[in-house]
Amino acid sequence: MELRALHPGAAYFYYPRPLCVVGVRDEAKGTSNFVPVAWATPLSSRPPLYGVCLSPKTYSHGLLVKAGEFTLSFLDFQDAPVVAKLGQLSGRNVDKVATLGLELAEGETIATPYLSRAYAAAECKLVERRSFGDQTLFVGEVLRVVAREGVFSEEGVLDLGRVSPVLYLGANRYLTVDRESQQLLGPEHS
Repeated sequence: MELRALHPGAAYFYYPRPLCVVGVRDEAKGTSNFVPVAWATPLSSRPPLYGVCLSPKTYSHGLLVKAGEFTLSFLDFQDAPVVAKLGQLSGRNVDKVATLGLELAEGETIATPYLSRAYAAAECKLVERRSFGDQTLFVGEVLRVVAREGVFSEEGVLDLGRVSPVLYLGANRYLTVDRESQQLLGPEHS
């Protein structure tokens, strides 16, 4: 197999990735803004920390700095068109909640809502932010997680028979996984 060198910033070698929708209050407009984020990851179990990267150029970046809290909404693949629209519209110019008719669920531990259509959602308090290159990593302590009944197994694994998560492939392309592609590997599954 022959390999060729690619410019690190020009190839989506780190995709596909699970995608979440970050919600942040917009106090000035009396609404909330939602933005899809693929550069997001769990950082710690104890305490439960989750990180999301946002460019300082984005409207959501400034809102998150002010609010000091955010939500994470994980959506089913059937909602990929909504995710795409959230990424195409700017909260600077439009109220995404009103424009897209988004239904919200109120947080219990923070004032920021999450998307009610989420199969899982988390409420996070901002505990740290740090700049890396052209992005800011926002680290949130996960205060509360909610999930649709039955979407996780007893081991806490997503049941692909009940939900198909949105994955981001890059360049405004989305995909999902299916139960048939799942493999159980390891000594207990041999």
